Amino acid sequence: MFYLSNNGVSSIASDTVVTVFLALLTVATAVAAVVFLCRFAGDKSRVDRGRLAVFIVIACGFVLRLVFAMCVRGFREDYKIFTDMFDHLDSDGLNGYYNGDTAKVLYPVVYFVYLIFGGLSNVTGLSGFELGTQFMVKLPLIIADLAAALAVYRIADKYFGQKVGITLCAFVCACPAFFIASSMWSSPIAFVVAFACWACYFLARKNYAATVVFATLAAFSGKEGLFLFPTVAVFGIFHVVRCAINIRRDAPKGRAALASEYNAVYTVPAAFLLSVVGAYLLGLFMIASYSYDPFKYIYEFLLRPLGDWQWFTYNGLSIYAVFGQNGQEPAARFPSAVFVTIFAVIIFAVVCVVYFTKRNRATLVMLAAYSFLTFSLYLPGSTAVTVQPVLPLLLAAYALVRDKRLLYIFVVTATAYTVNASVVLANAGYINNLADHIFTGADYSGSTLLSGGLGAVTIACSAITALAHLYFTLLTVSVGMTGQKKLLRPAVGVGASIKELFARVKAE
Repeated sequence: MFYLSNNGVSSIASDTVVTVFLALLTVATAVAAVVFLCRFAGDKSRVDRGRLAVFIVIACGFVLRLVFAMCVRGFREDYKIFTDMFDHLDSDGLNGYYNGDTAKVLYPVVYFVYLIFGGLSNVTGLSGFELGTQFMVKLPLIIADLAAALAVYRIADKYFGQKVGITLCAFVCACPAFFIASSMWSSPIAFVVAFACWACYFLARKNYAATVVFATLAAFSGKEGLFLFPTVAVFGIFHVVRCAINIRRDAPKGRAALASEYNAVYTVPAAFLLSVVGAYLLGLFMIASYSYDPFKYIYEFLLRPLGDWQWFTYNGLSIYAVFGQNGQEPAARFPSAVFVTIFAVIIFAVVCVVYFTKRNRATLVMLAAYSFLTFSLYLPGSTAVTVQPVLPLLLAAYALVRDKRLLYIFVVTATAYTVNASVVLANAGYINNLADHIFTGADYSGSTLLSGGLGAVTIACSAITALAHLYFTLLTVSVGMTGQKKLLRPAVGVGASIKELFARVKAE
């Protein structure tokens, strides 16, 4: 790791080794997860000292992430967003942080978190040396990562079994696909991942208020957080209408109106209103840019970024990369607002059709993962880490739906994502801990954009992910509308588990 930390800007051999290592580790941890999932298939027994086991797993995940975090500073452009925030806090306090470009600042929820860590960094003097600042930048991202792992565990423990829950939690803690964005890239999307996972957890529990609150936190943590909105909106509106019908029919009195058959009619609107008000209050730290206008505030962070992109994709796993538009700017007359509106309507329609067929919460979490992957692939403006939230949501969906075909989609998408993101970091010369000024010198020859021969990496990874999305579409329709699933059956050993994973069994 010391060698990795001091890796040069142009170290082709070392960068190749790191990329291959991370890809192989992704596949290896996936194989290990399948082995344990097969071993615990149908096993509902509890683990002795289960909480201690979960704590140890998460502690190991923390150590693993911290090692990579301190050896690889990350994608310097994204890392600079955090350090600029620290510098602004030190020089100007809370005044005028927002500069009119949401791509250059931290979103409100993330900004509030970094007020704490940035303040500690300045007060303790850690900001006086680069590793101290790096630790304070990476620590909240790592915590958010592990919060997502805990959410996956809670979902699996509740609806599948504790042993499966610990297996999936350990998988999230150990697989590079889950910690590239936080420990290596330094991307605030880690917060979107955490809040989206917890929103799905509360959705599965039919906790309407908490679902809306965490979905709102995800949306105010990054533009990708809004990808969860179609699922939450369909879930919330449907249950509000249904509860209203129940109230009209039953006319409950007193405390009876608080029962689960009726409470969505007020918990969903109240949670939506309170969460937006709460997010707006967080935005008051940057109020000089909004003139106390909540509508402008909501528009700037939630709506404008969806239709205001600089490129069709920038190294993202995107359909546009397949057609050679990586790094391409859209034409001035490209109807971005119309495009996003039509696209959003299509996603809403898919979610409605599939969900209303069975009205199953497990299916809805799968639809959340499907919504994220669809937006990541087909909505312009994606980056190399945009697909990150799809991965834990796929595991959460597997824990609820239990269809092993979801694991196919996960392995393909996670491997493509790991390879693509690693190559982007390598091409830019960022797999190291070198001082930032080195990358602004005249002798710096790296590039943050994959082009030329290396552009084939993004094209290939995007094409593979697009095929996985097509398969996911067929699976979503199949499971959502027929309820038929292909389950993992008990198996012992690596060979037997892999054979069971790909066994062609009749859907149950």
